[in-house]
Amino acid sequence: MGGDNVTAQFNDQMQLDKQLRESFEVYKEFTKIFLDAFALISADGRILKFNQMFCAIAGCRAMDLKSPKPLEKFIILSDESGNQGAIRLLLESRLPLRQDGVHALRKSDSASKQLMISSFPFFGNSGEYLGACVLFRDVTAESNLQGKYTEKSLESVTDALTGLYTRRYFTEFLSMEIEKAKRSRSSPALGVLLFDLDKFKNVNDTYGHLAGDFVIRETALVLRKVARHTDVLSRYGGEELLALLLQNTQEGVCVAAEKFRLAIECHKFVFEGVHIPVTTSVGVTLISDMYEMPDAAIKRADECLYKAKRGGRNACFADFGAGAQRVPLEVLSDEERLACIAS
Repeated sequence: MGGDNVTAQFNDQMQLDKQLRESFEVYKEFTKIFLDAFALISADGRILKFNQMFCAIAGCRAMDLKSPKPLEKFIILSDESGNQGAIRLLLESRLPLRQDGVHALRKSDSASKQLMISSFPFFGNSGEYLGACVLFRDVTAESNLQGKYTEKSLESVTDALTGLYTRRYFTEFLSMEIEKAKRSRSSPALGVLLFDLDKFKNVNDTYGHLAGDFVIRETALVLRKVARHTDVLSRYGGEELLALLLQNTQEGVCVAAEKFRLAIECHKFVFEGVHIPVTTSVGVTLISDMYEMPDAAIKRADECLYKAKRGGRNACFADFGAGAQRVPLEVLSDEERLACIAS
């Protein structure tokens, strides 16, 4: 009788695994362009599908996963407080979720990694949880870089006026992302946005330099509010600000640029009871060549910014290889536009 139960449980699990694989089949073409590691993990924690990047993070070979094996056989995951149960809840959530600051202990060599994990759940015909497609992004290098600077002094990487990163940190971080693409032999997808406040000299001349400092500082707060957690914001110099958007597309960086621009235009800048109208021009580009130098991309964004200034200001211009072109206002949906105005 015991053997029959074991056989029945095994058959049931095989059916659930089959449903999970079939549900995932619709998305398999997307996995070919994933820059992150991914694994399709069953409800009981076994790895059913994976890519080579996952093997690199987990410290295993593809042949080690020829038959489904538990994730915990290769890496132990815990959140920032060391709670492994929180990660299990993430993997079993009924909603798509992301967890930053995940600590991973690789069992093959006891290496410690810092990961960003995103999960997308799948459910069976009867609504039962089948498992999840989990993306793993290795952010160890970024964490180490930030840690290195933190040990020296936080002031060494942040601008005193805005609290954003310094120009030096931005270019170093950008160089590191390009090098990471080279190591993984993949094309980078890095959006570079350069902002310049329109007619800023008039702000200083009309309202005073303290008001000018206020406007720059307040603009930085607006950018932070609109930015994603993974976006890197810095003060490039004077009233110029920079944003680096990781893992992005041409359409994605255009949408982001227009969101930033509109949010600044709609924000109420009030200094000592006086409303100061503020707009910004934005130069936009995308780094998709692993051999491109950071300065070349920033120069291209700067040329787009110049075109935006010449084109009437308060606009976004983008260059993805065919010259600077104005980003159409229609790039934002009505819902996105209303959200920017409301913020």
